[in-house]
Amino acid sequence: MEKDAKEKLIEAGERLFAEKGLAGVSIRELSKAAGANSALISYYFGGKEGLYAAILEKQFAPIGELLDAVKGIQTSPTEKIMGYAHNVVLIHKKMPFLTKFLMGELLNPSKFFDPIIRKYIERIYHFMTETLNEGIACGEFREELDVNTATLALAGMMNFYFITRPITRHFALSNSDQDAQYAINAIEIFLSGVKNHDG
Repeated sequence: MEKDAKEKLIEAGERLFAEKGLAGVSIRELSKAAGANSALISYYFGGKEGLYAAILEKQFAPIGELLDAVKGIQTSPTEKIMGYAHNVVLIHKKMPFLTKFLMGELLNPSKFFDPIIRKYIERIYHFMTETLNEGIACGEFREELDVNTATLALAGMMNFYFITRPITRHFALSNSDQDAQYAINAIEIFLSGVKNHDG
């Protein structure tokens, strides 16, 4: 089935905004890349900024869906963290521009950072700290564990890999599924550090 103009604008916008940022892309460039009339950007999205906001929401929405799914599962804190890490890999496969949008907004925030990006970052933070506290309460994780530090450590372990992947893929890991293998190894290292080995 042929894509409609709205889908084409989103697809073109994902690529262009990821590469150049919000300010670096013109309406003319967007319409040309999408093969659509520039007036349709206003019609569907209310303008270039509206298109950018729609694309940001599309990029980050799977994170919210992941957190809803993992949080609703009746399982151990360890399994929740493992499920989260595994699905982060799937999200990055589904959304190849996600890292570029995240880095672009962190380094040069637009007016959409707070209403879109921050809300998802805060949701991840709350999920992780709640899960770690749950693990401490049930004796699964170390009692003296600083949940804030541990949350930041896991976020760094997961995100740094995807940020540096364009470089590290040339020399780190050589199997056919590097992303999944990295997630398994990273989460094992993380859990080894937070586990209550005496419990």
